[in-house]
Amino acid sequence: MIKTVILIILSVCSPLFAQMNLSDLTQQTRYLVNDTITSRSRFSTTTIEGWINEGQKISDVKSQCIQRSYIFTLSTTTIYYQMPDSFITAYRVTRDSLAIQEMTPQGLDGRSAQWEDVSGLPTYYFINFSSRTMIGFAPHPTVVTDTATIKVDYLSYSNDLTTNSTTYPFNGSTDLYAYHYSLSYYAAYKASIIDERYEKTKAYLEIFTSMAQMMKETCMQRPNYRPSLIGKQ
Repeated sequence: MIKTVILIILSVCSPLFAQMNLSDLTQQTRYLVNDTITSRSRFSTTTIEGWINEGQKISDVKSQCIQRSYIFTLSTTTIYYQMPDSFITAYRVTRDSLAIQEMTPQGLDGRSAQWEDVSGLPTYYFINFSSRTMIGFAPHPTVVTDTATIKVDYLSYSNDLTTNSTTYPFNGSTDLYAYHYSLSYYAAYKASIIDERYEKTKAYLEIFTSMAQMMKETCMQRPNYRPSLIGKQ
């Protein structure tokens, strides 16, 4: 029954696969939950916009499509460095363009009980989950000759959507236009919980979750990348 409802909703309610700003998504959400933008509307625009931005953050975590880089220079005697507010987790770190390996604090403990006191040119990076918005290095530099330029490639949250008509979901990446409308289904899911329309609640959440999964499967595809053909004529 749920799958039937989903198919009906998609065929009737889904907009053309084009970019949608916050206003477009808010209007689409109201359409999905049969709300109006009058003095009698059940949900305020601020509430719906909050749900849309919440859905975008969940999509970012589920899909892992949004990535950024952060470049900084190591300082002497400093072990931990604060990452940007958009940081989710690192997936590649280089020191002067040389990739360095990730270790856990527990793994470093196994190598040396006093590794946090060891100085030198960093060969590992680590993230301690008690301070997961920071990245640490071991050894850590204590002299200028051991400093280096660090580049952290990391999974990122998208910029929050605002009422500015030129801001679009997922940082405006053109290859993700087809997934913009999924955020209205997340907001409709939250609204349907309040309305106690549980059949639509399940349907809207399943649509949103399916689209986030589809994003994950497609956003990093490179059709012309064929490493097995490298070196062959």
